[in-house]
Formats: sequence, structure tokens, C-alpha cells
Amino acid sequence: MQNFISVDSTLNSLVITSNLEKKKTIRVLNYSKSDNFSKDFQKILHKNKINFLNAELLLVNLGPGSYAGIRNILSSLKVFSIIFGIKLVGFTNKSIGKVFCINRKLKNLVIISINNKFLNLYNYKDLKIEEFQGILQTKKVVSNFKYNDIFKKNLVSFEYNASDIEFLIQNKLFIKKNLSPKY
Repeated sequence: MQNFISVDSTLNSLVITSNLEKKKTIRVLNYSKSDNFSKDFQKILHKNKINFLNAELLLVNLGPGSYAGIRNILSSLKVFSIIFGIKLVGFTNKSIGKVFCINRKLKNLVIISINNKFLNLYNYKDLKIEEFQGILQTKKVVSNFKYNDIFKKNLVSFEYNASDIEFLIQNKLFIKKNLSPKY
């Protein structure tokens, strides 16, 4: 398995996942200052004792999500990739959602919340909160949405880890060319 660092800012937080030295997933909740990403990235890696120079592969979540946030992070990672000679690839929320369900043997809908909007990753249909709640009343849903109502038992938290990224890499569920934000 290649040594990797994965970066995702699409799910209302910053998620950095790595298998360098040991598998690690770092979550920075409510991360909205992607214009400072390169400095923040360096601080996070240093604080968590992740040696960037040992990476052989950089992965970035291309969305859907905040266009500006993904663009800023993608630009930074492209520069790092060029300077340090590390291969850069992308993945989407749809592919990581599929991997999440496969690895946990789930057959649930994956509906992500982005800036208080809901997106069904199966058909890329936007949903209103009422539609999301209606679905939760009848079936289990994988989502990053924090829900504290009567049907919260039907919500499976969407928080992937280094093993999910490894599965994504092993099965080549990533994008190699024309990396651009999806929103």
C-alpha cells in the first residue's frame, strides 16, 4: 500500500487521513478558512507527527461541496505535488460514500449535508430538510448531518477512516486527470 495523505473539506469540517507511520484521521470541525489551508495543513501535520515527505500519494476530495474551499485546497495540494514530486489524485463524496457502505456492509442511502443543504449521493438530487427527515422516518441513512430528533436511530454517522481510503486506492476509485471541484 502506498503511503498517503488525504484531505477533505467538503463535509463541514476538515478531514486529514494518513497511513504514514500509523493510520490516523484528524477532524477539524467547522473548518471554513480554506484560504489559510497551506499554513493550517503544515501545523496539523506537525502537531500530529505526520511527515509529509514520506507520502507517495496525495488525495483530495473534489466534492460536491464548497467550490471555493475545494479550489483553495486543491491549488495548495497541486503546488505541494509539483514541488515534492508526490502524485496527486482526487475522489468524490459519491465514491467515498460507496466505500464507506461496502466496508461496513451497509445498503443505505448516503445523504450528505453541505452548508445546511442535503444531497442524495445516489442520484445527486438536492433534498429539503423535510424530505431528509421524511426519509429518516422510514429507513436508515448514512449522513454527516447531526440529527437529534425522534428518528436519530435511523442515522448512521458518515465518518470515514484510513482503511476506507486504502480501499478506495486499492480499487482505483479515484480520479487521475482533470482534477477540479464538483459542487
